[in-house]
Amino acid sequence: MVGFDITSILDFQPPNRICPACRGLIKAIKTEHDQDWNVTAESCPVCQVRYVKEVDTWASDVSLHQHFRNEGLVIDHRDLFPHATTLAKVVHDARHSLSGPWPTMRTFFEVISRARYFVHFTSWGISHQMIGALKMASMRVPVFGFVSNVEPHARAELTEYPREAPKLVAKVIPSDQGAYDAPHRKILIIDGLVAFKGSTNLTNAGPRRADRALDLTEVVTDFAQVTDLNNKYFAPVWRHVTSPDETFVWSPVPF
Repeated sequence: MVGFDITSILDFQPPNRICPACRGLIKAIKTEHDQDWNVTAESCPVCQVRYVKEVDTWASDVSLHQHFRNEGLVIDHRDLFPHATTLAKVVHDARHSLSGPWPTMRTFFEVISRARYFVHFTSWGISHQMIGALKMASMRVPVFGFVSNVEPHARAELTEYPREAPKLVAKVIPSDQGAYDAPHRKILIIDGLVAFKGSTNLTNAGPRRADRALDLTEVVTDFAQVTDLNNKYFAPVWRHVTSPDETFVWSPVPF
């Protein structure tokens, strides 16, 4: 019988905040104080952007922490263990099904369909099937991602109908981008708890090639590694594309 040290449960504390500038996963806002312990600056520990409150707002008493909660940038982990158990069972069943390992595409769909907090994705090309799965997920949770080397019809589906899927925010990066090399990453991150990484694009051919060992997809279930993947390979590009300034101005709107 495999043992389990119950004190290890105390180590299961994934990040519970999301930076609005880079979508980095963080545990706390970086805060600087003066000698009298007054807050002088607040910033993201991942991308270092400084959060600056919009001046002359009528809700000046709203704090940055309240703003994070109001904007859905706080991940509520009250049901963390049941949710993590659900995701873990999907990954386990995908690997150990009596009929053999699940097709990679099915595993993608099964995990995405159980997202509770957010989905982040990056790819070199994307299929209509994957766009559809991401749009369906965005009916429940925010979905953010960027894709390079996108065909015109897929570009239109991702960017030209924002009212169909308001919680889907996708950025299309030209493969001939001059400011920097177009990203070639292939990552799918669900709730900061499960990630897929490797050489498999979010296309029809990519997962099916992986099923024949012609592409590589690795499922990551260690939340520390998932956080590192997000903050190292997703967050820097997301900030570069959406919030390249050194400051991020936020407007306090009370709820």
